[in-house]
Amino acid sequence: MKFDDSISGILIICFGSIVIFFAQQLPTLQFIDYGPGFFPTLIGIVLVICGLSVLAKRIVSSEGKIATWVRIDSDHSLWKSLLTIGFVIAVILFYIFTVKILGFLVTMPLVLFALLFYFHRRLGRDMGIAVIGSIAFHSFFYQLMSVQLPWGLLTPFAGTLTW
Repeated sequence: MKFDDSISGILIICFGSIVIFFAQQLPTLQFIDYGPGFFPTLIGIVLVICGLSVLAKRIVSSEGKIATWVRIDSDHSLWKSLLTIGFVIAVILFYIFTVKILGFLVTMPLVLFALLFYFHRRLGRDMGIAVIGSIAFHSFFYQLMSVQLPWGLLTPFAGTLTW
């Protein structure tokens, strides 16, 4: 199943706009310059920009012609698409249900590796990106944004692993 890029662009713009709207509804904090809506607002703005770029690329590449909105090539591609969607949902559910037990620094590399390996199939590179990306995410959220991430199995080492 193949959706036209203009549909994807419009959906991304709508989702980003919804994120921005609800992020602005969050309360502001008294002694901090940015509140809990700061980061979601940034994400929403990036989503809107990405959606606009996808839509613009689609319009420029097709010279204004509208192709079919949805195209189903064969039964194999439909099942492959459904399998991919199911896999991504399963990985997200795995993260949600195990992050408090295993901890962020254990769960996130597993999740990143699973997704990267499913889509790219480059073992060494995917493992490296998963580990380095998890450390970068942890550093950004824990150190810069002061978000308390779960330690899980690594709770005894929390003081040592805080860099």
